[in-house]
Amino acid sequence: MSSFDVLTGSLRGTGVEAYPAAFYGAAVLVVVLYGLYRWLLPKPIPGIPYNKDAAKSIWGDMMDLRDDPGGLAKWCGKQLEKHGTPICQALMGPLSKPVVLVADVPESRAMLMGRSDFDRSNYIIDRFPLFGEFHLNMKTGDAWRTSRGWLKDLLDKPHLINNMTPRIYSHVLTLLDVWERKSKLAKGRPFSMVDDLRDLALDVIMNFHFGDDFQDSALTRQLRNVQNLDVSHLRVGEHGEVHFPQAPLHEFQEGLIETGDKMAEIYTTKLPPALVSWWVRYVSPHYRPYFNAKDGFIRNYITLALKRLNNNEELKSGLDFMVSREQKGAAKAKKPSIIGKQTMVDEAYGNLIAGQHTTSAAMVWILKLLTDHPDVVLRLREELQTHLVSATQEGRLPTVEEILNTKLAYLEAVLEEVLRLRAAMLVPRDATRDTELLGHRIPKGTSIFLVCQGPDFSPSPTSAYWRETKALAARQFPGTHSKSPEFFDPERWLVRHGETGELEFDGTTFPQLGFGLGVRSCWGRRLAYLEMRIMTAMVVLKFDFGPVPEALATHDASYDISYRAKQGWVNFTPRA
Repeated sequence: MSSFDVLTGSLRGTGVEAYPAAFYGAAVLVVVLYGLYRWLLPKPIPGIPYNKDAAKSIWGDMMDLRDDPGGLAKWCGKQLEKHGTPICQALMGPLSKPVVLVADVPESRAMLMGRSDFDRSNYIIDRFPLFGEFHLNMKTGDAWRTSRGWLKDLLDKPHLINNMTPRIYSHVLTLLDVWERKSKLAKGRPFSMVDDLRDLALDVIMNFHFGDDFQDSALTRQLRNVQNLDVSHLRVGEHGEVHFPQAPLHEFQEGLIETGDKMAEIYTTKLPPALVSWWVRYVSPHYRPYFNAKDGFIRNYITLALKRLNNNEELKSGLDFMVSREQKGAAKAKKPSIIGKQTMVDEAYGNLIAGQHTTSAAMVWILKLLTDHPDVVLRLREELQTHLVSATQEGRLPTVEEILNTKLAYLEAVLEEVLRLRAAMLVPRDATRDTELLGHRIPKGTSIFLVCQGPDFSPSPTSAYWRETKALAARQFPGTHSKSPEFFDPERWLVRHGETGELEFDGTTFPQLGFGLGVRSCWGRRLAYLEMRIMTAMVVLKFDFGPVPEALATHDASYDISYRAKQGWVNFTPRA
């Protein structure tokens, strides 16, 4: 007797024989559903480590990722640590390709610097549609080269040094005035630095692109606000922190901040980013009017730049240089100019959002880490006072020329160490063809996440691979436990000069991918360094850093446009 006869015989008398179509239909449905389930299961890339349990669920690693309070970037580092290898893969749910995680510095450098088989990742492009035709959202091609070409002159001395450094310095002085007033009102209690550093970055990037055409200042508004503040209106939190009200900003700047925050929210949304962005841009009664108005606002400044160019006036604003580049490029290529078109508007707008968002996040981390390490503050202040001799002797703050033209090795080391630990967490790239990484086959279209705080940077190393990395660091820097990768130690960037015996800054002594590398690296790196250098030097000379309650000093963070601290409290006392 066949197994089929046994099965059907056991069902006789149950009524099934009366409904053969329903029975067979149910059986077919079960087979189809099982086949669908098998089809939806993740398909790991052969040979690359992955979580075995995740491969048994159609959701792959997504549920584990969703429940991780550290977010995507931290979770990626944990996966590499769990497997104890410099490469593994994450299974990203139904119908999604696996994502490969890599935390090997030599391989990362090679990918970013010289390999044409990797390009801008769709993972980034798909999550920032509100940026429009900003170069961040483009694959490496002619359109990207055109947009990036507009920016070439903006980071050269005529604009960056001559035009921008006096403006940065002026805005930092206003910031110091704001914080001096707040510190006196706070009377030894902590207050938040986050919005004020955001306003500093916002003022700088607005000046960078619009020059003197835009006269408003977010920090000046805050200064007027705090000068007129009634101390009785201050709210004190449960940990003794003082909450200062923020003054309203120019409507374009308010929209810039709000749109940047919305982009960050879309980055982590569970809904399709393209759908949310379409709703925000074209339907939302709150955001749609702003998007229409901001395009016209930027076009007005492009028109002013074009007028100056046609009158042979000196180029001063960032838009001046962009318009000049486009006009020359179009003439050379014998094609119509796209000055004032949406691509140029989106390029300026994208730079405004990305510039204030990323730089302000980095500056918050600088002051958080300095607050946590008073010994570093003391050593940094000693270097500044020793080398900026004239300012020290005259009892004044240094000029911007003194800060920029003086060799300050420890200051540079502090900035580099902050960027190593806190600036970037992931650098995504897509394989443009079938290729290999660390001896493993990588199919075309696979997204690669370069984990910038992985085995070569990782906190809390536990696996064999991490232990080997830590041991290597100890061999490279013998005699001090603090040279382990998880510690904040600016000294790792200092080397002793053989002839003079002086300590000098050396940016090659440890891996750092805070701004990426290669042709797709962050174009605004020089501007960000200038801003961070001037701000850090001035704040350290102006204020003593007091302690912040433990509940307000966590390093919890979110990863979206940048890696941002969720808390940013300082306790400043003006120095005599």
